[in-house]
Amino acid sequence: MSERIDHRLVLPPGWARIPLDERAPAASSAIVNRAVQNSPIGSRSQVRRFVSNQLREVVQGARSVSGVDLYLPVELVAGAPLALSIAVSAPQLPESENSAADALLAFAARGGATAVEVGGRLAVRQVGEAPAVVGGDGQLKVPESRRISYAIVPPTGDRLLIVTGSMLRIPTANADRVLDALEQVFDAMALSVRFAPAAAASATGGVA
Repeated sequence: MSERIDHRLVLPPGWARIPLDERAPAASSAIVNRAVQNSPIGSRSQVRRFVSNQLREVVQGARSVSGVDLYLPVELVAGAPLALSIAVSAPQLPESENSAADALLAFAARGGATAVEVGGRLAVRQVGEAPAVVGGDGQLKVPESRRISYAIVPPTGDRLLIVTGSMLRIPTANADRVLDALEQVFDAMALSVRFAPAAAASATGGVA
């Protein structure tokens, strides 16, 4: 097992963390219960099923890419939910890459990437767009989305820490403006990442 990578991420009010280990079920249940309590009494059973199923899919997706932490907004902003989720992962390096620096070069070579600095550490920011997913009945299943990833070389240098924000383009008249605002929120959170022994922040994650 690789050496532990301790990192800290500042969360704005109204966000929750799901550690993607044995604590995930309890953290997910707390989010589901909160959503149920804030919903009308007559629709609580439907809300519980919907939020539970959505969380299960998001958690499984984050784990499939070596995710270690998942961050989700749990409060409404101006009466609407934020269509943004953040996953932190630390995948093992491919055999062809001998260090995190090599992996960072490979990450940057994918295109759409720019060099940045996160907490005094070398990093690359990459932006990608995903098309909408339409079902066989012609109905929209998943809206178009934007995915932004920060690949950061941690002090240990044996793996990259990758912070990825996924934001949906909700089909509304001001969709572009909302998406740009979500991007700014994610960038601010990603740039807050610090590695131990940095000063404590409002959320702490670890990579085993």
